[in-house]
Amino acid sequence: MGFTTTFARGLFLTVFLALPFKSFAAPLNELYEELRGSGVDYEIVGTVCEQVASLELRKTYPPSDYQIVTGIEYGDNQRTIGELDVVVFEKRSKQAVLVGEVKCWKDLSAARQKALDQRQRFQSSLKRAIELHDYEFEYSKAQFQNVQRYVAIAPKGAKAAGFEMDLENSLAELMQLRKMMMDCQRQGQCAAATRGH
Repeated sequence: MGFTTTFARGLFLTVFLALPFKSFAAPLNELYEELRGSGVDYEIVGTVCEQVASLELRKTYPPSDYQIVTGIEYGDNQRTIGELDVVVFEKRSKQAVLVGEVKCWKDLSAARQKALDQRQRFQSSLKRAIELHDYEFEYSKAQFQNVQRYVAIAPKGAKAAGFEMDLENSLAELMQLRKMMMDCQRQGQCAAATRGH
């Protein structure tokens, strides 16, 4: 019995270790169902990554205590200076606790540099008179005075390229999801695009 048990354990370990590691990426059909009512424009390539980033951030920042907003523009009274891809607000204080720049690019090195440049531009803009708004609400500069985290976010594997956060899904999967969402909107089975992000 000792030999049989040892042999069986050895065989199990050999087979187990030979198996590829299971991917823990969110299945596309689950993401699709969660985004069906989003009403955003998936023709804009980065929108799908921003929407998936907001879903993933909910795991750390639950809707009971936080509000996650995408596509906040900021500028002065003459022009738009930039846009914040995803912002997490604490509901109680209405303060922004996280600002994320989301990149849906193949070239992760260039994407990281762009995200860092955008972060710096926003932080510099906070020293001036700016206005912040999205498709629905106005925000105050004071809400962004004590941001706890600025993060650059990109598809799976981005942390290895220096991003603070990577999504569970690969760029190819996210592009497949984007096509699913655009097809769904064209067929009238998902909420029509009424805003950019």
